[in-house]
Order: sequence, then C-alpha cells, then structure tokens
Amino acid sequence: MGLLAEHGGSGVPLSYLLARIMGRRAYLVTEWQRLLATADPLASLPPSPYRQAPDGGADEGLWGSLQQELAWVHRQMGRSLQAIFEPFFLTLELRTLFMALRLRSRGEEGRTLGSLLRFSLLCAPVKRLLREGDDLPAIMAGVGLHAAFLPDGGRALPEIMRRQGMRGCEEHLVDACLEHAAANRLHPAVAAFVIRLIDMENMVALAKQVRWRMGEPGFVAGGSIGVALLREAARDREGRLARRLMGRVLGGEADPAAPELVPLLAARLALALRRQGREPDGVGLILDYLWRRLAETRNLSLLLHGADLERETLGRELL
Repeated sequence: MGLLAEHGGSGVPLSYLLARIMGRRAYLVTEWQRLLATADPLASLPPSPYRQAPDGGADEGLWGSLQQELAWVHRQMGRSLQAIFEPFFLTLELRTLFMALRLRSRGEEGRTLGSLLRFSLLCAPVKRLLREGDDLPAIMAGVGLHAAFLPDGGRALPEIMRRQGMRGCEEHLVDACLEHAAANRLHPAVAAFVIRLIDMENMVALAKQVRWRMGEPGFVAGGSIGVALLREAARDREGRLARRLMGRVLGGEADPAAPELVPLLAARLALALRRQGREPDGVGLILDYLWRRLAETRNLSLLLHGADLERETLGRELL
C-alpha cells in the first residue's frame, strides 16, 4: 500500500465528472485584482457552495474545504484515473502529512488534527500513525514503509528527522516524490505538470542561492533544466547564467532577486494548464481545475493573513 488511500470501483463516467467540474469551475474567483481593490476583499468574495469562508480569522475552513473538494474529485475517479493523478494528490498530501506532524510537535493534536485528517487522502495506517505514534522519528519510520517512491524504503527518514528536523525531512520526501514521478511514464498532461513543478522548486532554490549563498543548494532532478547546469548557475556569482535559465523557464529575462518570482512561475504553470485543459481526453481539464482550486485557496489565505500589508504588495503575491 502507498501513502494514499485507495477508493475502489470504476468511478463515475468521465463525461459526467467533466460536466460537474466545469460547473464547479464557474464558482472560482478569477478577478483577483478587482477583488483586491474593494474595501474588504474577503467580505466581497462572490458566494460559492464549494468554498468555506475563514472562520474567526483562521484559515482552517479554507484548507478544509479545499481538502473536501479534492477528496470529492478523487472519489469520482475510477482506479485508472486515480493512478494518472497520483503525483498531484501525493504532493498535496505530503503537505497534509507535515502539517499534522507540526501539530503533534506542538502538542495541538485534539480537534485540530482530527479536522486536518478528516478529508485527507492519506491511507488509514498513516492517519493512525499521525494520531497515535509515540514520537516524530517513530512516526516517520512508519510513514517510510508506505512511501513507495523512496529508494531506501524510508529507512533514512528517522535519522533525517533527528539531524535536519522537520524542514529537512519534508524537503527530502517532496524531492524524492517529484523525482520518482518525473522518472516514470506519466500521462502527457501530468508529466508536463510535474516538470513545471520541479522547475518551480529549482528556480526558487537557485534564486535563494544567488541572493544569499546558503551553502550547497539542493536541486530536484527531472525538470526541464539538468541538475549539473543548475549547480553551475549557482556557482556563478555574477548571476548571468541564473538569469538566463530563469528566462528559459519564464519565457523572458528574469531577475533572481525579484520578490514576485513565485507568482511569475505559478502564472506560467497556470497558462500551460489552461492550454492542456482544451485537450479532448479531459485529463488536462481536471488538472487545470485542481490547480486553480489550490491557487484560489492559497490566495484567500494570503488575503486573510496579509490584511495589514499594502495592497500593492498583496497584488504581487497573488497567483
């Protein structure tokens, strides 16, 4: 068994699922700059039956409704479609996994952990570990047994947790997940998505290295730019090669120090997904919807926590 739960059955007919998704897509926020120009952006949100407003200044409702929506899409899929989308769901559930671990480390299990795992696609044994595990290294040892994408069967995870902490362990798992996905034969739309996701990770890592020279940078294999070339760019103190590589990914000259680098990269990914969404097999359309739903939740969380920031600053950060 892998990290994700298995929902058996043939799922609903693809045409039905696509019709439902197109209906739900109509409720997504699209005019972000117009919303940002209102006196109270969160209060000015257009109504949606698929999005829960922040409750009492907390964003658990935002992420909870996202989880519920992702779980709904996953349940509608048959096993073959679930397998196609596994890289997408897996990368998101790794985020859930480490959110749960951070709650455990702060002693905040209780109701908050239960809410986080309620709609999670993590398999039952991993959820049980997160609820009942004795300590973080022991939990990671159990998680490693289910992480089929780890080359060592996860045996190194407890030691990584002890030596590098939560951040190092999370980076190790996410990088291994992406590299494993990129090395496998995927549906073309999902393969292109994984490559662009890796490019985002690598460009952000390269930008940090160019700006702050933070030791030996870690790059993820499998993107559109090889790791050797990325390392060469990281060693270039003038940043010329880094700017050229970022320009290749972004489709134009880019400054590694630009504060809006992540939104720019996300915009390129979103544009590619919208184009793939026109393909007749429906996979691109589903992937485009899932990404847009994720981006919407991220933007709403930013508006919630950035209420005291200048609107211009918020506008640059919105995806």
